[in-house]
Amino acid sequence: MFCYKFTCGDFQTLTTMTETGITFDPPVYEQRYCGTIQILEDPRWADKIKKVVEFGCAEMRFFQLMRRIETIENIRLVDIDEPLLRKNSTCIDPLVSDYLRHRSSPLNVQILQGSVADSSEELRDTDAVVALELIEHVYDDVLSKIPDNVFGFMQPKLVVFSTPNSDYNVIFTRFNPLLPNGFRHDDHKFEWTREEFKAWCLGIVEKYPNYMFSLTGMGNPPKDFESVGHVSQIAIFVRKDCLEMQLENPLVTTPKIGEESTPYKLIRSVDYPFYVDTRTEKEKIWIEVQIEMQRFKRMAIYSENEQDSFDDTYKMPITSLLNRLQNVGATREVLDELLKENNLKVEDNCVIIEDSDEESEWSEPYESDHLSQEVPPSDKNQEEEEECWDTKSDS
Repeated sequence: MFCYKFTCGDFQTLTTMTETGITFDPPVYEQRYCGTIQILEDPRWADKIKKVVEFGCAEMRFFQLMRRIETIENIRLVDIDEPLLRKNSTCIDPLVSDYLRHRSSPLNVQILQGSVADSSEELRDTDAVVALELIEHVYDDVLSKIPDNVFGFMQPKLVVFSTPNSDYNVIFTRFNPLLPNGFRHDDHKFEWTREEFKAWCLGIVEKYPNYMFSLTGMGNPPKDFESVGHVSQIAIFVRKDCLEMQLENPLVTTPKIGEESTPYKLIRSVDYPFYVDTRTEKEKIWIEVQIEMQRFKRMAIYSENEQDSFDDTYKMPITSLLNRLQNVGATREVLDELLKENNLKVEDNCVIIEDSDEESEWSEPYESDHLSQEVPPSDKNQEEEEECWDTKSDS
């Protein structure tokens, strides 16, 4: 095992227990989603996570957060329930905002009908696996195959499992009895204690020693009940090479698909618009130089109007210009080259900006000329840009 700490620190949440019940602010499912996003964005491996598979995607609520991670280029959303997938298939469509502000890298999203127990071609070369509140919904025969598929066939760098913590049920039963099946949800096949979940994780790393795991959770207990742990327990598996450790066994380069595995069915595939900036570093800096000189000139004109005095030229200090260009990595040497190449005068360590009734070649520069002019399909009604958020309580 290893100790995992969230990169942004502890979550600020509130668990309130009254005489009538217990509430979580924010809801536990939101806490799980935000925690998993932080795990995916951990700087130790974030730039290595290009392809993510989410098992048990259901209504695809978590996808709406995951798709915003710019480094992820492929997302596979897998669930066994084909009617549910088809019902929610349009939830992966780009929003109007995705066409206005393009990603900096490509993103392909596929919805796949299939079982978490089955290996399939679509799962090859996966970097991260997410399965939130899934394993408690499967029978023992499927549960026993999950480690082989995930850690044996897929061999991802990162895996996140979450499942209910049955130790917490003692609090829930203070207000309402559990369901007739003895669990929180009528489709749960089991609910593990923290020790049972830990034992399952230990069995995985014993069979697949290339991995280490850490346990955490979401949904804090109320005051004086800290001993029961979190509502939802989370296991984070990380491949040792992502922790700068040597792998125990070499990775299987071409893992074989199990003979009993059922191929996945593609329900929908979507490519997101993206923009690749092909400009050189000097071209990017020159654009910023033009913008900053225009801003300086406008401020000078505004100041003159206030004072009823006017000049034909304006002097912008080089030091001031460089300070404004720090975000694009400009140096004095590069700036001097650009000013000389574009025939701009420098006097007394200042750039001479000449006033003119006509706009110069470098006034009002925009990056729109470098952007592809894509328009969202007209048949998509996305005026309100609803993102399929579900306000139902946690299972």
